[in-house]
Amino acid sequence: MAVMSQQRLWVNFKQQRVDAIINEVPEDQWQTHRIAQGSKGERVYQWAAGKFGIPIEHLRGNLQPWLLVRRNVEDTTQRAYYFCAAPLDATMGDLAIAAGQRWAVETSFQMAKQEVGLDAYEVRSWTGWHRHVTLLMLALAFLSAVRAQVREPTKKVGLIWSR
Repeated sequence: MAVMSQQRLWVNFKQQRVDAIINEVPEDQWQTHRIAQGSKGERVYQWAAGKFGIPIEHLRGNLQPWLLVRRNVEDTTQRAYYFCAAPLDATMGDLAIAAGQRWAVETSFQMAKQEVGLDAYEVRSWTGWHRHVTLLMLALAFLSAVRAQVREPTKKVGLIWSR
């Protein structure tokens, strides 16, 4: 979950802003990870992560709370902060990849707004909204399937006529 820089955490029995906590991270703790392809090429960022709190044992998988931070390679003052809950054996690379999946979701929402009008509804009930969004998602799935078929046509199987 992405959070703002002024979000606070309890550290050493006092609340501290996450941006203040991250300022104390030693430079050698930052790792560079390539997380995905973007519209302008490969997205490369530096990441730092730290466990906080105690594992959440009553949830399935014994999840550990983490604070994850992404910073720009060229301008290290540009940062994004995330609260994560991950299995006890998760690595910072795992968290970085999971945080990178956010772009695919945002791209999908943007495409749904542009191509099928996800943002152009005026409904007054939960049932109406649910039906509207379901129909739009079906239309978007159809368009995506057709687009994928056009890009990579399958081999046609059929009779071969000869003279």
